[in-house]
Amino acid sequence: MPIFARPAKTGRIKGNHLNTYWWICLRTHTEYLELDQDRLFELGATGIEELEESQNSDSGKIVLKAFFEIEQTFQSALVEFASTSELSSGQEKIEDWDRSWRDRQTPVEVTPNLFVVPPWVPFEANGKHVIRLEAKMAFGTGSHETTRIAALLLEKLSLKGCSVLDIGTGTGLLALYAAQIGAEQVLALDIDPVAGPCLIENIALNPLAAGSKFRTLIGETSALAPGARFDLVLCNMIRSELWPFREELRTRLNPRGHFIVSGQRVEDKAAFLAWKELSPFQILSELEMEGWWGFCASLV
Repeated sequence: MPIFARPAKTGRIKGNHLNTYWWICLRTHTEYLELDQDRLFELGATGIEELEESQNSDSGKIVLKAFFEIEQTFQSALVEFASTSELSSGQEKIEDWDRSWRDRQTPVEVTPNLFVVPPWVPFEANGKHVIRLEAKMAFGTGSHETTRIAALLLEKLSLKGCSVLDIGTGTGLLALYAAQIGAEQVLALDIDPVAGPCLIENIALNPLAAGSKFRTLIGETSALAPGARFDLVLCNMIRSELWPFREELRTRLNPRGHFIVSGQRVEDKAAFLAWKELSPFQILSELEMEGWWGFCASLV
């Protein structure tokens, strides 16, 4: 369904505000296709679409739908193509796509205890944990299986008074949840500068309990203080991203600390189990979901 667009050659009528557009539908032939497209553009069309039904034609006939922002140019085009067979036309309101997208957003159940809800959507918590956020360009809206696995593994731990490092935090969803369920100090780290403004917004949307310390850091793990240690290191990243510094993350744990890893394909499980045999930690629990795997481990 090719779509052709060209800037209109006529100015817009004051007061139209582009809340209405007009269209003309006509049938042409491959021999005259470019000529008719040029005529429509010269008459003020701002876009032309070849309808899908054209693709089923074996007679060389093609259906064009031309769009106009100004009524006068639309009327002129109607007169110009009045003798064309199977001519139709109409007027429609322009949809507010941003508002339409927002109206379609619904709460996401990450776990039975956690829901992610867009800021503008009404939601009754009924004792559940709620995180309001806008994903924008950062990863982590709660709908992906890897996020759900990590959240479920988080719920198995007692985080009261703990310190947490969330590597590759994205929107900060998992870091915020850790703070909600008891973590006293949370550091959300991501290498992507896009995550920075997103994190600031989402922290503002989700006020933390008094006494809870939540910090963000944009950079690599080398940006961490050399002696920084945490009760829990949380990492929801694919294996190719995590593998090069897996040992460093393990050494960031306090004695008897926990290590939650998600974002791994099930076929990567063998590599992690082999690593476990060579490193001083043991897997306490693991989850699989739609081909993804994650685990919670502790230092031996």
